[in-house]
Amino acid sequence: MTLDLIYSTALLLALSALYEFNLRVWGERVGAARICSGLVFGAICIFGMLHPANLAPGVIFDARSAILGVAGIFGGPLVAIIAGLIAAAYRLWLGGAGAVVGVAVITTSVLFGLAMRHALYRGWAHPKLLDFLVFGVLLHIVCLGWFLLLPMQHLQKLLETLALPYLFVLAPSTALLALLLHDLQEQRKSKQALARSEALRRAITRASPDLLFVLDEDGRYVEVISPEERLLYAPISETIGKRMDEVLPASEAKRFHEFLLQTLKAGTPQKIDYELDTQGGRHVFEGRAQTLDVRVEGKRAVVFVARDVTERVKAEQDQRVAAVAFESRQAMLVSDAGSVILRANQAFLDLLGYSREELIGRKTSSLRSGRHDAAFYDALWESIRKTGKWEGEMWDQRKSGDLVPLWTTITAVRDEQGKVTHYVAAMSDISERKLQEEQIRSIAFYDPLTALPNRRLLLERLQRALTLTRRNGQHGALLFVDVDNFKHINDEHGHHAGDLLLQEIASRLSRVVREADTVARIGGDEFVIVLEHLNEEPTLARTEARQIAAKALLAMAKPYDLQGLAYQSSGSIGIAMFNATEVDLDVLMRHADEAMYQAKHAGKNTVHMHED
Repeated sequence: MTLDLIYSTALLLALSALYEFNLRVWGERVGAARICSGLVFGAICIFGMLHPANLAPGVIFDARSAILGVAGIFGGPLVAIIAGLIAAAYRLWLGGAGAVVGVAVITTSVLFGLAMRHALYRGWAHPKLLDFLVFGVLLHIVCLGWFLLLPMQHLQKLLETLALPYLFVLAPSTALLALLLHDLQEQRKSKQALARSEALRRAITRASPDLLFVLDEDGRYVEVISPEERLLYAPISETIGKRMDEVLPASEAKRFHEFLLQTLKAGTPQKIDYELDTQGGRHVFEGRAQTLDVRVEGKRAVVFVARDVTERVKAEQDQRVAAVAFESRQAMLVSDAGSVILRANQAFLDLLGYSREELIGRKTSSLRSGRHDAAFYDALWESIRKTGKWEGEMWDQRKSGDLVPLWTTITAVRDEQGKVTHYVAAMSDISERKLQEEQIRSIAFYDPLTALPNRRLLLERLQRALTLTRRNGQHGALLFVDVDNFKHINDEHGHHAGDLLLQEIASRLSRVVREADTVARIGGDEFVIVLEHLNEEPTLARTEARQIAAKALLAMAKPYDLQGLAYQSSGSIGIAMFNATEVDLDVLMRHADEAMYQAKHAGKNTVHMHED
């Protein structure tokens, strides 16, 4: 019977390997794996009860206590309960004198196994041979205690023939089975951890934007991982298993193989920068290599990681170019989205006379000259908002307070979301150009002798005055002024004296009129005055025009000091009124001219008004 017990125990230990196989089959489906494990352990118990050591009819001994004990330890409550119920049901079905004792042994084994599981979890016991052996001994001592309930005729035979074999076979068997399953469990955990680690490594390497190569000491590609195949010189399928000199150009292959050998020799991470014509075009890479701690197919190997830095290199080049351009002779200014000055180049500092410390942190609005109204700046910002740019003439103020005309280009800098982050302004001093324009304008529109508007500018302003009177309903007046006896001063004292007289008369007439009025010289000794914004009432408007004409005659009649030459002169003035009625400009000029000649014929130093 002892041999039967040993045989049965050994067979059950072998069958317990099915438990590990079951776990591998179900994988991550934990619930299904536990249910199936309970069924497996229950089936093993049934198998054991089919090949027992028979003490007497209905009284059998087998290794079910060991099986159910380890089922509780490694399977947990669900597995142990399922296995225990199956074993108990079968034992009751077998019946006999030992049926109740058999169920008690089954229940005890399940409870002991769960208690040992809890002890291991709490750290009160450890998965060691001694702890499992103590567990087996205690379990089977208690089970032997249940055998005391057998009928006396069976109990004596049990104590004589099976008690010691039962204890000394099943207790070590329980410990060995527990160690076996623990070892299998640890192997499974290690494999799972390795699988997770491998899956994580692959996920990380595939999610990484970097290229990864494993190369042996001969330069052979062992593994190639790339987020985009266009970053490789050749497709992965044409790379794995080949040497670098079979894939890359000879010069590049030689350089990389030397770098690989250098990495193997150094034993520390090495770095290399390179450019390569990939399937997606020429790219710049930053590579790092590290020696592998294990050999690959018996050869030393390295892991080489390459990062595509093409965009970064391009950005750095652009920044260097921008830095050189920023320090060019053209004045440049950079502000943030709130128009706070962040940077200014030396040309800008020289242009406005500030130091960098005085300028940084100020609002760009602090540089405004005051020559532009709010509408000007509204139009400027509207252009930037719509087109991202504004270009035009702008006056700014130097630190000294002087105003300077600048040709300015303002560009908005936006981020990837389209939000404005900075403004860049490039400015050129156009003072000389403005001076030349003023000189050209002066030649085109002003009398060189008196600096008064000439006939061309007079006609423009007269046309503007006519338009305004039609718009606002006010009156205006055109005064023709002729210097009396001007030929006399030229004949008696020369043209220089005549020029001095004309300049002085121009000055006196300019002081007589209002700021909105125009005094012009149209040739020889003839001056023209355009009066705007006279009264809406015709009679009052005429009175205003006569009063200004009288002041002009009074001013012209005062003595002159022409560089030591005392001289007396006078003038004759003709007036032509205009209002909202459509008036032909040439007709108006003729009316004023006719009135002026009538004033001269009336005895000079007089005013005559044209009557419609």
